Amino acid sequence: MPSAISDLISQKVYSAKLKTCHAKSVGHPCRFVDFRRGQEEPSGTSWVNPAKAGTVVRIADAYQAKGRDFRIVTPYDAQRALIEHELEVANLEHDDKVFNVDSFQGNEAEHIIISVVRSDKLGFLANQRRTNVMLTRCKKTMAICTSQAFVQGPAASTLIVQLASALGPKHG
Repeated sequence: MPSAISDLISQKVYSAKLKTCHAKSVGHPCRFVDFRRGQEEPSGTSWVNPAKAGTVVRIADAYQAKGRDFRIVTPYDAQRALIEHELEVANLEHDDKVFNVDSFQGNEAEHIIISVVRSDKLGFLANQRRTNVMLTRCKKTMAICTSQAFVQGPAASTLIVQLASALGPKHG
């Protein structure tokens, strides 16, 4: 992962012992996509946010048009299934593109798109170990789809917000 991301993860999770093997390839390796509309909905034992899924698909469309190697990672399997379906409907690559965090552990891609899903409660983000897995999958860039209100409210103490604070508002 890019050093701007690995430096923070190393400090917060690994007592400054983690080192990256990827060269710093871009000036702003992480961007936060402020998503102001949409609400998560329960889906069985999982969660979906249909409006956020649409935003992720638009980003994926732009990445695919540029020929970027990308994967989409989300904490919730229902969101994964929804995004995969929406990619297929949009005639975009969808096979081997969308994963829940647990199924993507140990994998990487040049560019990662993260769909946070929740906007009212921490849910998955309360687990720092799993959040760490989610945030450490990119070789070059990561786009995190969440809302500023969520980041400044319920998620204020999470690893994802620590990353946002470290990279500053201009990153992305």
